[in-house]
Amino acid sequence: MGNYDVVVVGGGPAGIAAAFSAAKLGLKTAIIERHAMLGGNWTNGYVLSILGMYTYDGSEKIAGGIADEVVEWLKGYGGTKGKAGNFIPFRPDEMKIILGELAKKYDIDVYFNSLVSGAVFSGSAASEVKVTGKNGIFSISGKMFVDSSGDADLVYNAKLGFLEGKENEGWHQEATIPFRIGNINENDIIIFSQMHPDLVSVKVNENGRLERFRLMPNLIEKAKRTNELYLPNANAEFMFNTSREGEFVCNATHVKISNFTDGKEMAEVIEDARRQVASSLEFLKKEIHGFEESYLLDSAPSIGMRETRRAVGEYVLRKDDVLSNARFDDAIARCGHPIEIHDPEKGVVYIHLNGGDSSWYHIPYGAIVVKNVDNMFAIGRCLSAEFEAQASARVTGTAMAMGQAAATAAKLAIDAGIPARKVDTKKLQETLRQNGMII
Repeated sequence: MGNYDVVVVGGGPAGIAAAFSAAKLGLKTAIIERHAMLGGNWTNGYVLSILGMYTYDGSEKIAGGIADEVVEWLKGYGGTKGKAGNFIPFRPDEMKIILGELAKKYDIDVYFNSLVSGAVFSGSAASEVKVTGKNGIFSISGKMFVDSSGDADLVYNAKLGFLEGKENEGWHQEATIPFRIGNINENDIIIFSQMHPDLVSVKVNENGRLERFRLMPNLIEKAKRTNELYLPNANAEFMFNTSREGEFVCNATHVKISNFTDGKEMAEVIEDARRQVASSLEFLKKEIHGFEESYLLDSAPSIGMRETRRAVGEYVLRKDDVLSNARFDDAIARCGHPIEIHDPEKGVVYIHLNGGDSSWYHIPYGAIVVKNVDNMFAIGRCLSAEFEAQASARVTGTAMAMGQAAATAAKLAIDAGIPARKVDTKKLQETLRQNGMII
């Protein structure tokens, strides 16, 4: 079907950053995407914020480059108003539109409704991927390949080594279906929080607008005990404004998953999460002042997975690297997010960086280069990392930085005729900085 310089598997935050960056560097690029839209967990899983472009306290910008271009396009389409605290909230449909426009602008071939089902190797280099679509099975060849599928689909189907779940324990982080609510009376919620500070906590911005709020655990647990609320695996409801008055996204539903590859199990947990969506909205309208006239705008088309399979790279990012604010000579990105684990037994667990919420650590180049393969990268939430390290590095601002780094390294490797692992990381860092990256 095509012969490309760079073939990107998965069009989520990491994948689009890799593809856009590769195309801007003059490389013929393709994206293979299983859904019918770009954006991955942004547009399919309703992770409606770009988290990781700033330190966790919001005090320092730590990611730029292609991420800045995406944000500026979003602003131009009215999909975001920019930074709010430590992240950038946005609306999903504007994100879908601008990603499609950018792919067109950079002359990228996009294959929707397509799944990678295998790979062909010539020695230690991949030469093509097998793709299953509505038109059967076909091949796409390339010089460099990027696995940004989230589930390490390319690595898995190429029969390469991978990591999965919590080491030696066999469980995954819980998954979520966020949902949007419209016509919320923001002033009424602020007043309600002032009257009931033990029930609702709010964050108001400098213009007096409601930016985000949280229904506290004591309120949620009481509602669950009295069967007013079906939310079996969560003890709070967190919401933030998507950029329009009265429109908020709720990130509360949680489901336990033992085997994400089992279609029957996935159907059961997804329907359970949608039951949690309906129950949450009913509870909010009945019990929280400001929700009386609100309504469900929509829920995520797909479920948001936090962790499944991870590649094994030239380096495996460790929990100690994250917590100790590690610096690497082959650094390609910064990350300042704490370790955030949605544990099926303990709930949401945060482990903050030793340097505090204004600190950050490096993502090393070795953690995105697939081990023993000359021309393959794994980025985003399927980077080479221990379970706890991935629980920090998976945020989408960091994922975009990994994507730009992979594309830039692909360009250097192709030009020099060398394997990805042999790329001069000093030259890579210099090129990334020239193109707006913060290392």
